[in-house]
Amino acid sequence: MSWLGAVISLGVIYQFYWLIRYWKADISIYFFGLIFLIGGLYVYYIKFYPGCHFWLIREADPQIAFVDLLIFPWAIAFALQRCVYLLCFKRKVLNAWPPFLWGIGVRRVENDKPINSENEDWLGFKDQVTPLFDVLQSLELKEEPSSLTLGIIAQWGKGKSSFINLLMAKVKEQGDIVVFFNPRSSKNVAQIQEDFFDAFAKVLSKYYIGFGFLLGRYTKHLGLLGQYEWTRPLESLLTLLLPEKDERAINAALYSVGRRVYVVIDDLDRLTGEEIIEVLKLIDRNASFNNVVFVMAYDKEYVNNVLRKHLDHGLDHSFIDKYVTWEVTLPEIDSNLLKEKMKSYLDNHLFGLPQEAKERALEGWGYVDSIIAENLASVRHLKRYVNLTLPRYREVYDKVNPADFFLLSLLQYRYLSIYNNLARHMYIERNNEDSDPIYVIPRELRQRLTEEIPETALFILQEMFLRYPPEYNSEDSRPPYKELKSIRSVIYFPHYFRYIEDKQAEQGS
Repeated sequence: MSWLGAVISLGVIYQFYWLIRYWKADISIYFFGLIFLIGGLYVYYIKFYPGCHFWLIREADPQIAFVDLLIFPWAIAFALQRCVYLLCFKRKVLNAWPPFLWGIGVRRVENDKPINSENEDWLGFKDQVTPLFDVLQSLELKEEPSSLTLGIIAQWGKGKSSFINLLMAKVKEQGDIVVFFNPRSSKNVAQIQEDFFDAFAKVLSKYYIGFGFLLGRYTKHLGLLGQYEWTRPLESLLTLLLPEKDERAINAALYSVGRRVYVVIDDLDRLTGEEIIEVLKLIDRNASFNNVVFVMAYDKEYVNNVLRKHLDHGLDHSFIDKYVTWEVTLPEIDSNLLKEKMKSYLDNHLFGLPQEAKERALEGWGYVDSIIAENLASVRHLKRYVNLTLPRYREVYDKVNPADFFLLSLLQYRYLSIYNNLARHMYIERNNEDSDPIYVIPRELRQRLTEEIPETALFILQEMFLRYPPEYNSEDSRPPYKELKSIRSVIYFPHYFRYIEDKQAEQGS
């Protein structure tokens, strides 16, 4: 068997060649499945079939086979590859924390995904979702001549998708049917209705065999033939067997299913006027079946403005009201909730910093939290502000004043051009009258700024450059600005702006 030993030796050499070639690569889940299958079969035959030796080299215990010489080096090479990748490369790619911190929620970036369960609901949506669902359950829609359209109304980033997810979780607990449809995924406006009926048929066919054929015959009469080509022969047969009207046949099928159907159409306020009209035509006429509830999420003011421009009329009434049976307006988010949530973000993102630095950051946040929370006013804005602010703060926490840094980040988030102008000293000048040189807003410039920049941006500038830090209200306890590491300090100003700091570092080197 010397020739087999030579083959195995070449296999071992290839394994370590594979290790060197792919030490930076991630591995597909399908590859993992194949490895577990081969390994499982190998262990199974070794343990339960002693006669299966895989070409023994040594017959005495412990028995050693040629394949063992291939399997064990491969296992070592595979383990080494995974360790090198996870410890050296994956952290660099993801810019993430070590794996043992992932499980406790410590992360550098807050995702913008909506919540899916009540455990994540810190805005208190469940208190509104539960009674709404109870009312929906009490409605009798099986005998109604049309569907019900529910509008979830809120501005961008105020939690519409999260609210709908919590409502649909209740629906699924009840055993009802949920169809998710996103018109934005359609190739063009003409495709929206076809894509909807395709999604509707795929879901309902799981509960009523042949529903796709019924819906295909119905869409044929609507002139939507695209994806139902395969149903045409059976549609002709159904025409003979089911002489009643197509819509009546669909309503009968929905009635026999015995479950209410909820169709979720999110992001209506991200569509064009023409696309919105197509969706409204769909829910008001073409898909208005019995026992179906359409749930749409949108910013009402935006949708009405888009429709007003698209339809080219000057009417002041709410156009969307003609199509929505019932509106649920989400409440404004309490700024105190945003303040507390920001504190939790500080705890998560500043993990690993000295305790004194964390306490200083929390104290600084307490001085400006009302200003920032009122200007952000939504969960989405807060998360994006966090992603902009805290990774940079971790780098300069010992070189900046937290309150000033948080205010400057708000200016950067909301008024980027003004932030860039400030970095170029456009609104400030240097004052060298004492041993603590500082930047101030010149008196002759203040009136002009009132006319040139938004009121909120001016207020933020004044908080940073005209007012003393709020933690020192007394005239007798005002240390120098450089001691506070204030943005007004000429010494510490560059640390607030990354490219200025980098430029100084280059000049120093």
